[in-house]
Amino acid sequence: MKKVFAVLLIFLFLSSCSIPTFKKNKINTDNILYSCIGDFDGDSRVDTIYLKKEDNTIKIVLKSKRTTKTQDIKLNIDNFYCSVEDINDDKCDDFIINSIEDNVENIYIFTFKDAIKVILSPNIIRDQINLIRKGSIYTVSFGDYKKQINSNEELNLKLLYSETEYTEHGKAIITEGVLVNKNNQPRYTISITYKIKSLGSATKSSEKIVAFNDVFHKYST
Repeated sequence: MKKVFAVLLIFLFLSSCSIPTFKKNKINTDNILYSCIGDFDGDSRVDTIYLKKEDNTIKIVLKSKRTTKTQDIKLNIDNFYCSVEDINDDKCDDFIINSIEDNVENIYIFTFKDAIKVILSPNIIRDQINLIRKGSIYTVSFGDYKKQINSNEELNLKLLYSETEYTEHGKAIITEGVLVNKNNQPRYTISITYKIKSLGSATKSSEKIVAFNDVFHKYST
């Protein structure tokens, strides 16, 4: 009887203990907005990208064999779509998000080799396209491209659209916009086709974009 009682005590003791277990690093599937796979870090293994919503924050998450990386991003989750392709020809997949914000189709391109990096965004594009006025002469420049127009109106550049596209030069970005007057009336349209350089050791945004084809003409109603 004592032996049976001792065994019962041991059983009760073990069942009341909390035994720790080790679990693999997992992504919570709650609030997943989008997911896709690809080789984003160049190690020839399949990685997974997630877009997650946590409270009012949108996170981009890379889960690879070796690590998990996250970064907060701003995104209109009511109107967006995603794609995967090697847009800068560095032998790694890139993650591309297009979203509609204030009637403008914006593009965001992320790479993941060493860290999550944005190599193209509306801010980068706006920094690259310069509009300078001297008297009645406006100069529009992008990369090595420069174009001058003569106008007595006050003009401002309004970007409308950016998208990836396959061209005779390979994978490229198309950005389109208009020059509008102070009454927001379009006067000239601009369409620029360009490629993004492989990052390498580039640290400045001006080294990431190379224009190779462009069209600039007067707006016609």
